[in-house]
Amino acid sequence: MGTKPRKLTDIFEEALFPSGLYCICCGSLIDESRTYALCDKCIKQFHWITGRTCDKCGKALPDTYRGELCYDCMAGQHIFKKGYSCLTYGLHERELLMGYKYSGKGYLAKKLGEMLYDRISCEDLDVDIIVPVPIHKKRERQRGYNQAELMAKRLADLWGVPVADRGFLRTRQTPLLRSLGPEDRQSYLEGAFAVTAAGQRAIGGKRVLVVDDIYTTGATADAFSKELLKAGAGEVYLLTLASGGNRRPKGL
Repeated sequence: MGTKPRKLTDIFEEALFPSGLYCICCGSLIDESRTYALCDKCIKQFHWITGRTCDKCGKALPDTYRGELCYDCMAGQHIFKKGYSCLTYGLHERELLMGYKYSGKGYLAKKLGEMLYDRISCEDLDVDIIVPVPIHKKRERQRGYNQAELMAKRLADLWGVPVADRGFLRTRQTPLLRSLGPEDRQSYLEGAFAVTAAGQRAIGGKRVLVVDDIYTTGATADAFSKELLKAGAGEVYLLTLASGGNRRPKGL
């Protein structure tokens, strides 16, 4: 396959935010040879998922862990077929993602999308279409972009799989879920997504890869997957940039 011609938007973005000058995490000077525009120190401090993973959600599992499923997946079933993730969510991952989501650093999507591509291209996975998890229009106006959508578009360019970014809605603005327990998350997300007629045409009978930034309990992924399957999707897979650790529930 030949190299794809660069889009004008990519050229303009590179001129404004050169990707080979500064580490995208700590801001130290680097050169263009650095993978994902991360300095040597930061790339070593990230928790890359390269070993064992949960057979269902894709969270990292320690080598000493005996099960094939993480604690969360053993506690309940998920609607999506299988998940994959690039990183385990820690302090450095949090710093990068908080800047990307809340500090106007949408230009980071280029490198984050490359991380997604490198992760999923290692898997024997064949999908027909990529769908980013939608955010509420009010939150998108405040933020200036949907962080999942920007990463999904970069992934689509690299992978050659089309992305559907229209026809999928967040019907109401839910509170930030990171402070809520699993049951509260499910309750708040009930009916929070919808698929329009255009979305139904885009995914009907297809194998869908849902893209999001962070996976914790799977409540968001399940709520959105449920609506996609109701709308006619054949199968739903999940790819996230970071996922939570395999934490043992209290009492076990």
